[in-house]
Amino acid sequence: MKDFITKFKIPTLLGLAVILIGIMGGVALTLNQQGFLTKASPDLTPQNITLSNISDTSITISYQTSAETTSFITFGLDNPGEQTTQDDRDAKAPQPHILHYITLKNLFPKTTYQYKIISGKHTSEIQKFTTSAPLNQQTGFRPIIGSVLDGNKPVGEGIVYLSIADAQTLSARVKAAGNFLIPISQIRKADLSDAFPLEEAALIKLTVISEKNNASATIRFKSSGDTLPPIQLGQNVDLEIETTPKPTSPS
Repeated sequence: MKDFITKFKIPTLLGLAVILIGIMGGVALTLNQQGFLTKASPDLTPQNITLSNISDTSITISYQTSAETTSFITFGLDNPGEQTTQDDRDAKAPQPHILHYITLKNLFPKTTYQYKIISGKHTSEIQKFTTSAPLNQQTGFRPIIGSVLDGNKPVGEGIVYLSIADAQTLSARVKAAGNFLIPISQIRKADLSDAFPLEEAALIKLTVISEKNNASATIRFKSSGDTLPPIQLGQNVDLEIETTPKPTSPS
């Protein structure tokens, strides 16, 4: 009888030990796989979505992702899947970017559209924007022209946003040579109801977003359109331009 009990207990204990080891190994493997997937699959959700350059026929939608990914926007009147537009830099097929800059064109004035952002495998919720009415006249002001540097090197990828109190947001891409140009001849009020009454010496803030770092600069508007000094990444500076002649000493 004892031999029978001994023979019965030993295999049972060994079996339980094997089962426990298997369970622990499986849990560890699952946790390792989850950690690997977390590291291998960065969050591609669009961040800092900004609507700029809104006119009666176009709008720019820009945003960032935590890693390079292909991205495009679908939009339409009755549903957000009627048309598709890809990044301004992508001539043929979508290319991976961290900074995304997409301009929707050939829109109808004073019309509300629905849109979705497709970023990698992520699809955003349905969002909306409304175009403005046509402007009867343009201001004729020259564009804001400048450049962005990272140390002594021009920044090849970036976005510059122009902000003025009570005015709409304007933007432009930083080109490969580090230069940018923001037209302001059709700048509108923030509510898009009419042209913005841009005055000499108005305070303007420029915000630079790049893959490496950000920067900002404050300037005073000058209708003559002088080229700005270079903006350095990582700096927040005051580049106010003199708008009135400096007094001269008597001869």
